[in-house]
Amino acid sequence: MITKSIQIANGVKINYIQTDKFKTNTFSFNFITQIRKDSAYLNTLLVRLLTHGSASYPSQMALEKKLQYLYAGTVAKKTSSIGKYQIFGVLADMLNDRYTEKTPVTDEAIDLLCDIIFNPLLENGAFSAQYTEDEKSELIDIINAEINNTARYSQNRCIEIMCENEIFSIKTIGTVEQVNSVKQQMLYDAYFKALRECRIEIYVVGNVDIDKIASKFKSFFDKIERKPEIIDDIDIVRCAAEVKNEEEIQDVSQGKLVMGFRTGKTIEDGDFHIAQLFNEVFGGSPSSKLFVNVREKKSLCYTCRSFVTQKEGFMCVTAGIEASNKQVAIDAILEQLENVKNAQISDTELDSAKKSLKNGYMNIYDSSFSMEAWTLNRELSNNYDTPTTEAKKVLEATKEQIAEFAKGITLDTIYFLKGEDANG
Repeated sequence: MITKSIQIANGVKINYIQTDKFKTNTFSFNFITQIRKDSAYLNTLLVRLLTHGSASYPSQMALEKKLQYLYAGTVAKKTSSIGKYQIFGVLADMLNDRYTEKTPVTDEAIDLLCDIIFNPLLENGAFSAQYTEDEKSELIDIINAEINNTARYSQNRCIEIMCENEIFSIKTIGTVEQVNSVKQQMLYDAYFKALRECRIEIYVVGNVDIDKIASKFKSFFDKIERKPEIIDDIDIVRCAAEVKNEEEIQDVSQGKLVMGFRTGKTIEDGDFHIAQLFNEVFGGSPSSKLFVNVREKKSLCYTCRSFVTQKEGFMCVTAGIEASNKQVAIDAILEQLENVKNAQISDTELDSAKKSLKNGYMNIYDSSFSMEAWTLNRELSNNYDTPTTEAKKVLEATKEQIAEFAKGITLDTIYFLKGEDANG
C-alpha cells in the first residue's frame, strides 16, 4: 500500500500511503525498539508525557485549543507490541486542506506533531514533575484495571506462564512497583535514548506534499546524532515440551479457563493466512467449532474463543466456565482441535470462515488507522502483502491446508482462575 518511502536519517524513514478516500490526513510517528523489562514501562510512560503538553502548548487545555482551531483535529498516544518489538509514539488525524477555508492545516499539523516530539515541555532540564506524577497515577490505574478485569488478567497470566523465559512475557505497561519508581530524569533519559537509538517509522496516510513533510522532519533529525540500536534475533518455541498446569483462586463468580498452545508458525514463515483461516474455523467467530459445539450445543462455556498471534507463534483459547466443568470443557476444546486436524470441516464452516476473513481484510481499507497499522506490522514482519492479496489467498485455501497447520499445534499451558468457593 506504500506509495513512497523516503530515508531521512540513519534508521528513520517516512512512508506515504497516498489516498483520496478520507477527508482527513493521518500522521503516525513510531519509535520502535526491542521489548526490554527495564525500559518498556518507561517508553509507555514517556509517550503519555509527550502528549500531555509541549513547550509551545504547555497544558492539555492549550493543546486542545490548538486542535479545535485545526478543525477538531486529534492527537493521541500510541503504545503497542508485536513480537519482539515495542512500538510507541504519537498519532495525529487532521482535516485535509481541500476541505478548509484557506487554513494550511497540514503544515500546522506537522508543526504541532514536531513540537510534541522534538520540543517537549521541560522543567529544570527534565519533564514536568506535576505532569510526571499525573501520568504515573493514570498508568497505575490502567495496570490495576487490567488486574481487576478477570478475563484480561487470566489471559495475561497464561501467556506469562507459557512464555516465562521469553520476551513475550514482558508487560510493556510495567508493574505498579516499576511505575511508582519512575523519576523525571529517568523519563528524560529514555526520551533522548529513543530519539538517538530507536528505529523510527513515520507514516502519512492521505493526500499531501510528502517531500515537503519529509524535509520538515529531516530538519529536526539533522540536529540529532543517531546511532540506531541492533535488535536481537529471538528464537521462537515451535513445539511445547510438556503441559504446564496452574490454578489460582480469587474472589470471582465465574471461572476463567485459558489454554495456551504453540502453533509452530509465524507470519515470517509465509502462508500465515492459513493460520488466520484456521482460527476462524476453530474459535475466532460465531460460526466456529468452539462457539457452535462447546458453547452452544454443550453449554459448557459462557464465552469461548481463540486467537493466534502473528509473530509469537502461539494460540490462546479463552473460556468463561463453571469450575465444575473445567475438565469437561478442556476435553471438548481438544476434541474440536482434533477434528480440525483430521480435516473434519464442513463446506459451510469453510465458506463462512473465508467470507468472514475476506471481509475483515477488505475492511482495512475503510480506515486510515487500519491501513497504517497493517502496513507497519507487515514492515516489521518483512511481509509486504496487501489486504487484497491476503484475501485472494484465503479464498483459494483448502481444508487440507488448514488441517496441516492444525497438526503442528501442541498444548503448552492450562491456566484456570476460580472462585474461593469453587470446591464447595
